[in-house]
Order: sequence, then structure tokens, then C-alpha cells
Amino acid sequence: MIYERMLNEKVMKSKKQLKAEIEKLHDEIASLKNQSVNKPILDTNLNSHDLFYSIFEEAGIGMAIINKDANIVRFNKSFKSLFDYSNNELLAKTYFDLIPDNKIDKAHQFIESMFSAKLNKYEAEQPYIKSDGTIIWLKLTASLIKNSDGEPEYILGMGEDVTELKKAEIIKDAVYNISNAVSNSYNLSELIESIKDNLSKIIDSEHFFIAIYNEIEDSLSIPYLAENKENFKTFTAKNTLPGYVIQEKKSLFLNQQEISNLQENKKIDIQGEVCKQWLGIPLINQEKCVGVLSVKSFESETAFSYNDLTILEILSNQISDAIQKIRTEEALKVERAYFKELFDNSPEAIAIVDNSSKIININNEFTELFGYSKNEAINQSIEDLISTPAYKDEAHNLTTEIAVRKKTVKIDTKRRKKDGSMVEVSLWGTPIILDKGQIAVYAIFRDITERIEAKKKLEEAKDKAEESDRLKTSFLTNMSHEIRTPMNAIVGFSELIAEPTTDQESRKEFAEQIYNSSKMLLKLIDDIIDISQLDSANLELNIKKTNLSKLLSDIFTKFSKEKIKENKDNIELLLHNPFGDLTTYIETDEFRFKQIFYNLINNALKYTEQGFIEFGFDVNHNDEPIFYVRDTGIGIPADKINSIFQHFTKIEDRRKLYRGTGIGLTITKKLVSLLGGEIWVESNLGIGSIFYFTISEKVSFVKLKNSSLDNKIYNWAGKKILVAEDDDTNYQVIKASLSRTHANLVRVHNGEKAVDECLSNAFDLIIMDIKMPNLDGIEATKKIRFKNRNIPIIAQTAFFLKNERDTCIDAGCNDYIPKPVNSRKLLETINKYFINGN
Repeated sequence: MIYERMLNEKVMKSKKQLKAEIEKLHDEIASLKNQSVNKPILDTNLNSHDLFYSIFEEAGIGMAIINKDANIVRFNKSFKSLFDYSNNELLAKTYFDLIPDNKIDKAHQFIESMFSAKLNKYEAEQPYIKSDGTIIWLKLTASLIKNSDGEPEYILGMGEDVTELKKAEIIKDAVYNISNAVSNSYNLSELIESIKDNLSKIIDSEHFFIAIYNEIEDSLSIPYLAENKENFKTFTAKNTLPGYVIQEKKSLFLNQQEISNLQENKKIDIQGEVCKQWLGIPLINQEKCVGVLSVKSFESETAFSYNDLTILEILSNQISDAIQKIRTEEALKVERAYFKELFDNSPEAIAIVDNSSKIININNEFTELFGYSKNEAINQSIEDLISTPAYKDEAHNLTTEIAVRKKTVKIDTKRRKKDGSMVEVSLWGTPIILDKGQIAVYAIFRDITERIEAKKKLEEAKDKAEESDRLKTSFLTNMSHEIRTPMNAIVGFSELIAEPTTDQESRKEFAEQIYNSSKMLLKLIDDIIDISQLDSANLELNIKKTNLSKLLSDIFTKFSKEKIKENKDNIELLLHNPFGDLTTYIETDEFRFKQIFYNLINNALKYTEQGFIEFGFDVNHNDEPIFYVRDTGIGIPADKINSIFQHFTKIEDRRKLYRGTGIGLTITKKLVSLLGGEIWVESNLGIGSIFYFTISEKVSFVKLKNSSLDNKIYNWAGKKILVAEDDDTNYQVIKASLSRTHANLVRVHNGEKAVDECLSNAFDLIIMDIKMPNLDGIEATKKIRFKNRNIPIIAQTAFFLKNERDTCIDAGCNDYIPKPVNSRKLLETINKYFINGN
């Protein structure tokens, strides 16, 4: 501001002086013209007029007279000193020789306008060329000198050197423009280019640059380089003139000799041509050098002055502040870009939440995890968005804890997705703190569902391992017992046989005991070998076409005898074959298939004290057989259902000791799997169990045994039967059983629809499943009986409870058959009611 005020004062003073001298000179010229009316102005007698000579020659401003050809015909001392030419050199030039090329056209217009009397007087500030080629600025006042006829003959030009004033104005404008650029630039290269363009109006800026200093690397980089002879962007600061400025932390104004001296003293090491003049100013911000501003000249040793140095020093403060500001802003932009990239593409779900729990921003993974887009989430309360009422207090307490502790808080919890499902997450809440305190919270949500599942599986595996260890111990104990029991019998009875006093009848009885114990021991050894082969996948199958009807019949015969041996003759053994007397075949390994049934029926016989054991199969809608063994034994506790097929697992009962090693069902499951099937169990404790299994083959049949009296053909054409059954497989069994009767079947899936169908349509008979959704079979039967007391209703259910038959009959059912449905029994029961005329 001080520099600008000094320039303004100098400009005002010079203008007043110039105006006074011009007015004085005009008055004197007018006086001379009146004294020489009858003489040519430029006559040789003109020099005799001492007064005019004195005014013209000694005037403090440059004066010259030019003719119509623009030749300079007369000039004074001041004019000569302005241009620094000799007299002869000036007289040999025209006015246009003193004009810069870009102003020639305007100069021609000026001369033409004056001599054509379009202009009588002309005032302007114009640039002119000195003898050394430098530019000077003159405040020109031009007026016409007319002859006796009043015609324009010469132009009198008077010019004051206003170069410094003009330069001051240019400097003022440049300083203003640079200040503007400093305030408004956000790009370092654009700022430096703007500074260079404005400096070029003041000084020679052809070789101008601003080098930015990197203190950590001790290097300089030039975002913008206005160099013709050098071509580099980044270089080490060591042994360079800019580096020397940084080292000294002061401005340097050097000529060629001074630069050479620095090089000789090894202060610097310049590669290439040494310039004739070098000017460098350190750019200081907060007592640290952030760069160097420099200009140099390879052509002249007087290209720059100390005034130029002063100007650049004045500008350096603003430039250094601007550079630091832009560097800071660019660093912030980079940091923001890094943060945005890290935030948006982080593999963790992130939300930034203000102090009132409203969401400011979320990233892509947050959308992926919870299902909410940015538009849906921003400005929403994060607690309302993803916390359920059960977790809102926890979320609020977490926010409070972060604010109080002012550090990261971590919890494992659950949060709600957009679709309403819950997800296990690990939540980190980190406060974002500025000078004034916490402004927001940075919340990271990591989906830990897999980790929780893995932990759960690990705990389950640990429990299983512990259970397995316990079972192995139990197995070894059982195995010891199971081996010792037959071995004791074999050893003991062998000794008794050897006694000479033992009679023949006793020997025969002892031999039979030894034989049975040997079979028991052999069975135990076979089981151990089987489980070993199955575990190591070394068991080979012998698949062939097998007569399924004969195989099941043989099993029935074997276990009919076995139950007598086990003193369980009170238990009824039932065989169910839905194809009756049709000879059925299946592709399987006969020995292993039979072994599956043996294991299952042996278990049923072991755990059943009264009631029945039923085995056989039914077929589903794809003609695939579903084999089963059903008993009315002690049942399986619910917590053992899933582990019953594992190694060494057996059902224990405090009231009775059940013998066995606990590997029979494991062998059975592995054999079923080896045959391409599945096995599962349904059981009610104290009621009984049903073991189902499948294999990957269909049943085929070849002929009908005509000799059998049991296989009857029923023709129920015209009969309409309502089947109330929710399970597809069970319905397919009923459908297959009735497929050859020509009866018309109508199926419903629950009790409500059974009632609706029965009340709106006529049926000849109803097969009613007891366990159904919406309305069970008992209640449905009661409602039907309220409207129709005559239609036969046959109940069916999976378990035969002691009072279940009475419950069904009391509800209005005519009869009752258990699941799985025995086709022959079902057909006979239905036929009984059709024969009776119902």
C-alpha cells in the first residue's frame, strides 16, 4: 500500500508540471508566429530569433518537428536524450522508425488525420523505441504548424517521459492482478502462469520460474517452467542457486561474475550456460521456506534493477501464502480422495453419524449389508433404521459411551436389515473429534455371521468330541461286556461238557449254549469289521436283481422265530407289501439290504415289550420305494433324535439294561448311504418309533401269483372318495393303493377344506388324517357328523395311542388304520363299508 501511494503522488506531480510547461510553450510559439507573419517558419532567419531558440532547445520536455513525409526536421536536446541517438541518426529517421511495430498502423492514422486537418490537436500516452531497443513511454501533445495560407505544414510534437509513471501504473495493475490470482487460484500451475503473465508487463520474464521446495527430500519441483534453455521439472536443491537462496533464506541479486565466484567456492554447481544476471527471492511461510521465485537473463547484465527486486519481494509474501494455501488445499483434496475411495470401497460397512444419531453418509458395503441406499439412509436415525426395540437401548448406551470415553468402543451385536432379517455384526464406534470436541461418530459394521457360525460349529464340534470320547469309553465298556458275556458262556459250558459226570442231555444243552454264544460273538466281530470297512470306504457292494417279495418274506420268517427265542411271543410281527402277491424285484446288494432290515428289526425287538413291529415298504408318486420299520417300543428322546445314528450312541433306560455296542444304527446309516439312499426316524417317547429309509432304485414286478387268495381285485368304479391328507408322500401311497380300484379320489390338504368339500359335494367315503394344519381330523370329523351322520369315515395316523382309537370313534369315525398305510388292510377296510351298502 505504501509503494502504491508513492507511485500515485509521483504521477500527480508530473502531470501538473507537464501541463504548465506545455501551456507556456504554446504561448511563446504563438507570440513568435505573430512576429514573423511574412517569413517562412523554418527559414534560416529562424535561428536569429533567440527567444524561440531558447524555448525550443532548452525546454525540459522533448520537442520535435516533423513534415508531411513524417521526417524529423528539427528536435531539441531533451528529445535527443530521450531516444539516445546522435543528431545525424535522428535526422535520418522518420517518425515511424521510433514507433513499435504493433503501433505503426495507429501512427499512420495519427499523421494522416493531423495533416488532413481532421485533428488540430492530439494528446496520448504512447510507447516509443530507444536506440538500444528498450521501450519508453511519452505523454505526447501534438499540434499543427500552418503556413501563411493557413494550410497544415508541420506537426509540433512535445513529449514528457512518463516511463516510470507508466511502469508504476503497470506495476500497480500487475500487483492487483497477482493479488487477485493469489486469492482466487486453486491450482498451483495456473497461479504461477498468471504471475508470469502479469510480471511480463513489468520485467523480462522470459526466464521466470517458481520452484516449490520439498524439505523432506531436499528437492525442488517446477509446476510451470518458462525456460527456453532448460527442461526439467524436479531436481535436487543441493548445489543450485535456488537451493542456495533457501539455505541463506534471503534474496539474491547476482551478476555473471558473482555467480562464477559462488561456483568456484563450491557453493553451487551449475551445469550448462551461466546467465548474465540472476535474481532469486525465497518464499517464506510461517518461517519455513516453501519455494523460490526467480528470474534471469542470458542476454543483458542490466535486465533487472533493485526496483524489480523490491517489487518481487513485495509479491513474494502473497505468493508464498498462496502456494502454501494451494498446497494445503491440494493435500486436502488428495486426502479427501483417499478417504472417499477408502470409505466408498471399504470391505466393511461404514456409516458416519452426527451427535444426534442421524446418518451423514454411508458407503457401498453398508448398502450391501443392510439393503438401504444412500438416499434412504441419509438424515435417518441409525437407531431407528437398523436397530430393533430389543437393541435400541444398547445402541443409545454405545453412543453415550463413545461421547464420554472419547475413544473407540467395540461390541458384538445384532442389527436389522431392510428386509427385516437380523444379521450378526461386530460394531466399532469411533468419535470424530475437532478442536471444539466431538462432531460425529465413525461406525464400522462387520458381518460376523460366518464367525458366529464357525464358533457355534466349533463349540458343537467340541461337544461332539467330548461326547464321542464319552461314547468311546462307553463303547469300550460295552464291548468288553459284550465280548466277555458270550466268552464266559463258551468257556464255562466247554468246561462243563468236559466234566465226566455231565450227562448226555446236559452236554447237548451246553453245546447249544456254546453255539448261540459263538454266533453272538461272531455277530459282534462282523459289526466291528463292517464299521471299520465303512469308515475307510473299503466296503464293496454286489449289486444284482433281487426278489424283494421273497427277501421280505424270509425276513418275516426269521424274526417270527427270533421273537419266540427272545420270549416276546406277545409282540405281533407284521409285513407290509403294497403290491400284495405281485412278485417284486429291486436292483441292490441283497446281503447289505437284508443287513439294514436286520439291524432295524433287531433294535425294534430289543426296545419293544408289547404291541407290534411292522416292516415293509410303500411307494411314492415316482414309484420309488420307501422302506420302514415301525414299533410300539419305548421311543427315542427328542434330544437324541439327531445323534441316534452317530458312533457308539445307544438309548439308555434306568429301569432296564439294554445290551449292545451302539454301532448298529451307524452301520445301518452308512449302508443306506452306500446304496444311494437316506434314512430318518420319527419317534414319540413312550409310544414308539418309525425308521424310514430309501435306496436309489425303483421296484419292478413281473407276474401275479394266482394261487394266492389274499390278493383281491376291487372294482369301485363310480365311487367317490374324499382323502384328507396334508403330506404328499402319504397321499401318493393311498393313491397307489387305490389305483387299481377305479375309484374317483378327491384330495384336500387340511380339515377346514375337508369340511367344506363334504358339505358342498356328495362322497361315498372319507379317509381322514388325524394330524393336519388349520383344523385336525378329530374336529373336522365332528363338524361333518353334525351335518352328515351316514358317510363312512376311516381315520389314519402315524402313532397308535392306547386311547387314540377311542378318541377317533368318539369323534364319529367308523374305523381306524395306522400309518404307514397297509394297502391290503386299507382296501379290506374300505371294501367292508362298500359291501355293507354305505
